[in-house]
Amino acid sequence: MEAVQAPAVKAAGGLDIGDVFTQGWRLFVDDIVVLILGALVAGLLSLITVGILAGPLVAGLFDMVQRRVTEGRRPQFDDVFARLDRFWSFFGATVFLVVTIGLAFLTIIGGLLLATIWLYVFPLMLDRHLGFWEALRESKEIVMAAGFWQHFVLVVILAVIASVANGLLAIVAAPFMIALVAAAYFEATNRVGAASVLSSAS
Repeated sequence: MEAVQAPAVKAAGGLDIGDVFTQGWRLFVDDIVVLILGALVAGLLSLITVGILAGPLVAGLFDMVQRRVTEGRRPQFDDVFARLDRFWSFFGATVFLVVTIGLAFLTIIGGLLLATIWLYVFPLMLDRHLGFWEALRESKEIVMAAGFWQHFVLVVILAVIASVANGLLAIVAAPFMIALVAAAYFEATNRVGAASVLSSAS
């Protein structure tokens, strides 16, 4: 397995949307089949369980993408179930975020603002093994330090993608958006750049 190289540290406030899309697209395309299959299963099981499994399964998708960056590990289909070991943490986080951001979206701008400062809650819970409340605080700090308005633009773009993607298209859009958030997270935290992921043989 090839090593993953750390990128040069970027100045705070320097989140580059173009880089995020380039890196996110590469993460998505490199493992497109398993990510789409994982998203399909996550979507079906979330629907069947009336959303109960949504949080842990989405966390599993995030984990698949993030470990691809940090470990150079190609995801496997059953990785989508890997974060069921923290079911209550991700279930509770999902309920809080959906209800709070959903209510804030009654004003539209309020929902976008909360979605922006809490963009990295799941990545932080996975990458740094943080508790939910700690991840909320840390996500806000990262976003503010790495450029609030760049993140706000990214969230608006994600919201547009989510609004136009429905049916089967949503199964493709979901893992792509997760890859975008993961790419932004690694760039914003100056850790491991998604663009430095080196493809390895299956």
